[in-house]
Amino acid sequence: MLPGLPFLLRPDGSVDADVLAFFVSPSFKLLTEQTRICYAKDLRLVLSFLESQSKPWRKCTSDDLLDYEHWRRRDVRNPRRVSGAKFGRELAASKKFFEWQQRRGALGVSPVRLGESRSSGSREAGAALRPRDTRSNRVKWLTPRAFRQWRDVGLAGYFLDGRRDPSWRGRSDGRNVAFANLLWSSGLRLREAGTLLTAELPSQQSGARYLRGRVGQSVAKGRGRDFWLSSEALSNINGYVVSTRAAAVRRAQQQGRYESLASRLVVVGAERSALRLRDRSGEVTTSSLDLLSARDRASLFVEGEGGLEPAMVFLGESGLPMNFESWEAVFAGASRRCARLDVPVWCYPHMLRHSFALRMLVTMLHAFDRRMGLTPEERRDYRLLFSDPWTLVQTLLGHTNPQTTRDIYLEPVSGLHVDLFLNSDGDGGDDEFTDFVQRHLISTGLVNPGREG
Repeated sequence: MLPGLPFLLRPDGSVDADVLAFFVSPSFKLLTEQTRICYAKDLRLVLSFLESQSKPWRKCTSDDLLDYEHWRRRDVRNPRRVSGAKFGRELAASKKFFEWQQRRGALGVSPVRLGESRSSGSREAGAALRPRDTRSNRVKWLTPRAFRQWRDVGLAGYFLDGRRDPSWRGRSDGRNVAFANLLWSSGLRLREAGTLLTAELPSQQSGARYLRGRVGQSVAKGRGRDFWLSSEALSNINGYVVSTRAAAVRRAQQQGRYESLASRLVVVGAERSALRLRDRSGEVTTSSLDLLSARDRASLFVEGEGGLEPAMVFLGESGLPMNFESWEAVFAGASRRCARLDVPVWCYPHMLRHSFALRMLVTMLHAFDRRMGLTPEERRDYRLLFSDPWTLVQTLLGHTNPQTTRDIYLEPVSGLHVDLFLNSDGDGGDDEFTDFVQRHLISTGLVNPGREG
């Protein structure tokens, strides 16, 4: 086994060599780190189910997977049933695993066969596994008001009326608020934001509302790209860096935490988009920022005024880099606090990426709308110069497939053009446009407006 690659054990603790071989195969290693982790978790579920049915995976049939699909999605005895969208992702992991094992000769025929046979046109047995309801009906978007309520009450320790909760004991609220504002204003994925290096933060520029940075290829689903964040969000991060982060670093330095780390790499220089790194033996190598994985980034240190300190922006109270997946628990805790205080907003990190996409699209639609005073010729020139709003949002999110942007991230906007044309007063001002769009979005049931009053 190799560092960073998952592995699974049978229920009795024994090893299945064929399963482990899949995890070290070129086919699996070419996946992004996050996809590898997700696929391993999905395979653990399906293989465990087959074991519980006394069914060796090498003899698995489509009927066995249909039984699994029923248990996973519809069996009332399963308290953690999943949506069609979630099962569709699990099915992709099973398909890759069984087809690889078939090519290797570990089983005769893959039980996951989707679509129709090209030769006979007959429907393959595995086609029934493909869920029809792959579009999730889960609320994935927040209005600005809902986000502010969730952030201020859940993360910052305030009441809804703006008073500070005297019982609040949060020690990392500055860090947590800065991170939430980063996701809200940039649309970065959790892994991208959670592994940012201090050297990757853009510099403040006087008068600029948004500033451009770049995320590396290895933490951005294999596609490095530029991103933009608001100057306010950057100010929040800089405030965290010089306050609670600096205090955590000082404590860790005093306790010798950084000096004892075996896998430590010290940044000794930078060359455009690459870093020069020194390991414990003193050897210096050069690595592109695009090639640094989340694990690599957590091992990077720089020489600060008081000695070594982590190169990553967001740290735990220990002063060590924070595992980006830990933010899920932080957000869940904030949502539970909101629920206790009767603030009806539940938020998870990826929801802020969805919300960013929605805000950007509405803003751009407004810019293309006749209310901005553009003539038809000017709107045409604008499109030729900057492309259409959907493509611009796709670029901001870093999607390669525009359909992903339209169908998954921007579902609440479906029908907005028609609604604007039929029901909105074209002579209204900006406030009327904003109110109309907000009413449309809330009417979809997919956007949380927060609490009134």
